[in-house]
Amino acid sequence: MRGAARVGVRCRPRGRPRALAVSCLCAVALGGCASQTPSAASTGRAGLAAIERYLHEVEPIRLAVNKLLEGADPILSAYHDSRISPEQFAAYTVEMAAIAPTNAQLRAVNAPYAHTYIFEDSYLSALTTGLAERDLDSLPDTQSEQRAAIIQWRTGLTVLARAAGAPLPADLQEAGRGEIAPSPDGS
Repeated sequence: MRGAARVGVRCRPRGRPRALAVSCLCAVALGGCASQTPSAASTGRAGLAAIERYLHEVEPIRLAVNKLLEGADPILSAYHDSRISPEQFAAYTVEMAAIAPTNAQLRAVNAPYAHTYIFEDSYLSALTTGLAERDLDSLPDTQSEQRAAIIQWRTGLTVLARAAGAPLPADLQEAGRGEIAPSPDGS
């Protein structure tokens, strides 16, 4: 038998097909990794661009509202001094609701934050009515819900920004920490 194998049948070394198969698999795997690299980089750049676009839309509204809310009992003072009306705040609410990020993660982060403007608009409407009627007992108490939504927004945005390498406004970490619904009696 040994002689027949040597004479009539050509012997192939056993290690070669295995090495060839392993080499092919490695090449395919490495090729797959290489094709993923531009995609991952593109995804990172797209995430960064989406966050920058989102901040470009959110910041003017957020900063305008922050300016309004500066000081003690700012809504009452602004209302008293005719610096703000329910219609003006309603316009901020509409502007915030109109922001529609193209990135699904940013849309999810923005939704509860945009809803805080609805809470605040409702509060201002009730406050205006209460001041006119000299009855402030029925003001909505949504401060805890607003604070939780703002903190959720701030945290989610920070996580997305870190992953994309996007800088955030320096004062963003203060969002949700200050006065949300000032008391009409000055406390």
